[in-house]
Parts: sequence; C-alpha cells; structure tokens
Amino acid sequence: MVYGCGIDIEEIERFNKHYFENGRLSDLIYDLFTSKEIENFSVFGKEAFLKGFCFKEAFYKAVNNADIDFKDVEIIFSDDQNFEILKSKKIEQLFLTNKIVKLEAKVEINKQYALVKLVLVKD
Repeated sequence: MVYGCGIDIEEIERFNKHYFENGRLSDLIYDLFTSKEIENFSVFGKEAFLKGFCFKEAFYKAVNNADIDFKDVEIIFSDDQNFEILKSKKIEQLFLTNKIVKLEAKVEINKQYALVKLVLVKD
C-alpha cells in the first residue's frame, strides 16, 4: 500500500545558476544539505547536488509533513547510480508510526533536466 509519493524535476541550467556562485557553493546549499552530504556530493560533482536536491523535494512531497525539514533526511551516493538514505530520529519515528517499510526512488538525468520519482510504501 502506498503511503505517499513525490516527484521533482529541475532544470539543470537554472539549478546551477542559483546554487553555485562564481564556481563556489552558494549559502543556500549549506541551508539545504548536511555537512556529510556536501562532503559526499563534492566527490561526485555538481550533478550530485542536483540529484540530492531533487530527491529531497520529492521526499518531502511524499511525506507531506510540515514538521520535517530538509536536513532530516540525507542522501549519500556510493557511485553515480547507487545511494544510501539516512533518516533522522524524527523520520524514523514517522516511518514507524505510519508503518512505512520501504522507500523506492528512481533518479533520471539528461542534458536539460533531473527528475526524481519517489514512493513511500506502507506495510
């Protein structure tokens, strides 16, 4: 059974314009991502920040809870296609309370857009 689903699409050129200033990370990056994510994404380049942002947007649409913020969930890439999701205690409790047992996410990227489709599955 589906608890929630979310989707986010970002235009790569627009994302790069707002999140990077003169080749450096903008202050907004530090507001959205944890230090662990920033360190991890730096290994994989700009595309990792883009995919991470899309993931978080889709996740929060699926969760649909105003008490959750962007840093309550972390996405850590192990390579270009594989990633691990780290949840805060608040997210762990939300999953437990709502019997969410699985998070399915698909990341797609082309020359113009990045897209994340995400589904939270209940027991």
